[in-house]
Amino acid sequence: MPEPGPSAAPATGTQPEEADRLRELLRTPAYQKALVFSALIGIPVSLAAFWFLAALHELEHLLWADLPSGLGWDTPPWWWPLPLLTLAGITVGLVVRYLPGAGGHIPAAGLHAAGQPPVTLPGVILAALASLPLGATLGPEAPLIALGGGLALLFGQLARSPVTAQNTALLAAAGAAAALPAIFGNPLVGAVILIEVAGVGGPRLFAVMLPALLSSGIGSLVFTGFGRWTGLSIGDLTLKLGVPTPRLDAGDVLWTIPMAVAIGIAVHLILDTGRLAAVFVSKRTVVHTTVCALAAGACGAVYTLAVDRSPEDVASSGQATLAKLAEDPHSWASGL
Repeated sequence: MPEPGPSAAPATGTQPEEADRLRELLRTPAYQKALVFSALIGIPVSLAAFWFLAALHELEHLLWADLPSGLGWDTPPWWWPLPLLTLAGITVGLVVRYLPGAGGHIPAAGLHAAGQPPVTLPGVILAALASLPLGATLGPEAPLIALGGGLALLFGQLARSPVTAQNTALLAAAGAAAALPAIFGNPLVGAVILIEVAGVGGPRLFAVMLPALLSSGIGSLVFTGFGRWTGLSIGDLTLKLGVPTPRLDAGDVLWTIPMAVAIGIAVHLILDTGRLAAVFVSKRTVVHTTVCALAAGACGAVYTLAVDRSPEDVASSGQATLAKLAEDPHSWASGL
């Protein structure tokens, strides 16, 4: 490398040194092989994520639409969340207690689930299938990150890839990025979310995100083509309005400021409550998990009795409910 001239930045600073190391890393054959491998694993990981999401969507429709209709109800009765969430609590409690990985990370702790060992995948998948379709108010993002990262590490082991901290981070990020585009409909959104998961910054973040963006783009192509070919729905996180989008005025924009503060405070309180619930559950896993699930079901039942709407409104991730609320907000009770 040529010596820097008088106007060049000194090579002794932290940032130039990191930039030089990053440049050297990108040129190494090992990193270039990692990019090729990231592109290859994007295909099977995205296919696995597609079928996982399709199964979640079909189970949710079966439990909250087909089964009540088959029993003679147009909408689920007010008590419907109680048995479903109780069953979810018992199943998840057993998974956490007896299977490796404790069913995945704690949602209140943030999205830090990439790179979980492949041995934890059965517990993560089973816990997700036993909770999300039955009405647990969580999204599929964390299970998808764990699924994608775990499968990528499994493929790395099968390919006898060198097990180093650097390779593990790259493969886990690439696998998680390949699994996320399905629910966001855009490969960039899933890759940006991985910035929180990666937990690094600067040149190291660039080195991790490059294979993640590559596998995310390939995964998005697989989701698009495979979804149209099969005709299956995966319940992507999109807000589709049946009415023209209203125009914003100055008052709407100004109201977003106090609303953002109020929402931030509410989210902070919810996360604190989630952490306390995690501590409570850890003491007697099966019993306390069932109690918490039953309490969530009771909240859904109270909602139904109070506003005379379907308990499905407050079940699962709520994305379908948001579209209905945005389309016709005046049909909802003002006290919600």
